[in-house]
Amino acid sequence: SVALDLFHALNLKIVGISTDEHGMQVEKLEKLLQQYHPKLIYTIPNFHNPTGACLSSQRRRQLMALADRYNAPILEDDFVGDLRYEGRAQPALKAFDPGGRVIYTSAFSKMLMPGLRVGFLAAEGPIYDSLVSYKRVNDLATSNLLQRALEAYVTVGRYQAHLRRSCQVYRKRRDAMLLDINRHLPVETHVAPPQGGLFIWLRLPDHLSARKLLPLACQEGVAFDPGNSFFPGDTDGKDYMRLNFAIQSPEDIEEGIKRLGRAIKHLAAS
Repeated sequence: SVALDLFHALNLKIVGISTDEHGMQVEKLEKLLQQYHPKLIYTIPNFHNPTGACLSSQRRRQLMALADRYNAPILEDDFVGDLRYEGRAQPALKAFDPGGRVIYTSAFSKMLMPGLRVGFLAAEGPIYDSLVSYKRVNDLATSNLLQRALEAYVTVGRYQAHLRRSCQVYRKRRDAMLLDINRHLPVETHVAPPQGGLFIWLRLPDHLSARKLLPLACQEGVAFDPGNSFFPGDTDGKDYMRLNFAIQSPEDIEEGIKRLGRAIKHLAAS
């Protein structure tokens, strides 16, 4: 993931924490806070990349309580939080943050177009001042033309209309991929249906290696992200993969999953 690549490039010590269908397992966090005294907690509470999980309301409150207790700032990455297809939206961690401990970030590139590199953040106090200083050093200024055009697009309500249409399209594609996984992949394949976002997190049967599967899948004309690229340790997540359902039509998704199924059979037989 981009965040992991950035943290590695900065030579930061990264400590992962396990997740389940309700997001980060916050009950395991306190021991790590006591052991490592982290400078930052990075999390994607809504439609986590790559698992697609949403952090439950109870865990959000638990996380904020732990962050206050151990004086740990939180970087809340909400890059696809608007792409919800079902279920009730959860309040951002920032909503539980009267003390200014959370840095909330989001962007428009996933909702509108990849080339629109405009994002925003919410922070307070010295943290905000430092972030503004770093941004000036990094890129001097974001295009005023892009920002004004985006402001006009959002202000007249076109963004919300576009978002509604996008959610309808993506929900159909998500449903198609889940159905095709059930039809064309081995029954031992494990998948947790996401309530939103762009990805499906899939675990291969019989502890097959996603890395070994990738070249076979490419020969079939399909590609995916091997799971190990989303873990701090390169040896973790070997039997996981991330699939993206946002680009292809339901018909192309079905053909792609069929081809992926053939590649899995070839790997299992080798």
